[in-house]
Amino acid sequence: MQHNRTKIKTILLLLISWTISPSYCQEEIIELEPTPLDYIRGKDSLIDVVLANPQTYRFQWMLTEIEKVDSNYVLGQTYDFTQPSWYFYPASTVKLPIALLTLEKLKKTGFSTHAQLRFNREQECGNMSYIDASHDPSLTIGDMLKKLIIVSNNTYYNSFFHYLTPKLLNGELTKRGFGQTKIYKDFTGCEMPLNFFSNSLNVSEQVAGNTFVQRSSVLELKDFANNYTYDRNKLIGSKHEYRGKIVDGPFDFNYNLEYPIRDIHVTSLRLFFPDYFPKEVQWDIRERDRNLLLESMKSYPKDLGEKEFLNVKDYPDNLYKYIALGTPDSLYNSVITYSKIGISYGFVTETAYVIDQRTDKRYVLTANIYVNSNNTVNDGKYEYEEVARPFLARFGQLLLEY
Repeated sequence: MQHNRTKIKTILLLLISWTISPSYCQEEIIELEPTPLDYIRGKDSLIDVVLANPQTYRFQWMLTEIEKVDSNYVLGQTYDFTQPSWYFYPASTVKLPIALLTLEKLKKTGFSTHAQLRFNREQECGNMSYIDASHDPSLTIGDMLKKLIIVSNNTYYNSFFHYLTPKLLNGELTKRGFGQTKIYKDFTGCEMPLNFFSNSLNVSEQVAGNTFVQRSSVLELKDFANNYTYDRNKLIGSKHEYRGKIVDGPFDFNYNLEYPIRDIHVTSLRLFFPDYFPKEVQWDIRERDRNLLLESMKSYPKDLGEKEFLNVKDYPDNLYKYIALGTPDSLYNSVITYSKIGISYGFVTETAYVIDQRTDKRYVLTANIYVNSNNTVNDGKYEYEEVARPFLARFGQLLLEY
């Protein structure tokens, strides 16, 4: 199967059309002029191997070039090399829309990121550390958001997931045109139906003197099931781990997290370039909250200032930054990225706004690669460091030279 080789013009019309409608609409202009992929081929042996083996690595990506017009940065060409029929597990990339919708809800209810979130304990299952963490009187929602993005904290993902509730979360995504995105799973390890119950909570802010009380809620199972269609393409691998043993047969990703490359890419573009989108699909967040999120996406673990994250051996700057920065190279010391990555089950997905401060070359890239040479899912044996990191690093670097 070959990737779509589509060069997309009229970027504004494209972005409006495909994000308002749950179906993907685009004005396709197939041209013979070279694409970034033509430039990249033949310049790195690992990249050539991945590109030559699409069924093995399932590599797919979208690129939007950023151009400078006068003193403004504008959206340029978008290139689409995705395969919508290829399922991938998005992992922590779902934390980006979770963060955005959390900031929206704070604005709507009149709270700042200095507010505190405290859960009650009406139901327990799996890892309930997010409830215990919420009882820390010094912990603010802003602190939680920074760790959610910078070090991909799962505890705070669970907090925001249940603060939003799966019903509100998925309803808002659908309303904005992300009908193919489905985020009904927390990271507590509970059986799926138990993810649908959200404990009651209080949001309080001493300075403003405000308190918001949210009752416990549950999503009906039918409301979850009606949003999915069983798909054999979501059966991945030849073997998988089950209850501590390796068993024959693929791992079933049906009724799991779904966040297509195109939706991830548009999520990022709406954040980085909101003025290119109609008001009704923009992220409705305050500018100071947008800046907090952007700064978090740019930051490294050490920027949190906590002793644990100052250990560069355990938390190197590029720990959660593969695109362009994944492997050290002094030629790219001037590069910064605003990014969010997801790594799990052999899938690596990253969306990044990449800026070379020396040349002012810029682009937004969203990419996914699968690295699982033994074709066994959930055994913890994947080629993240051997293949995914150097591949995405070099791929991103070559795009800066294109």
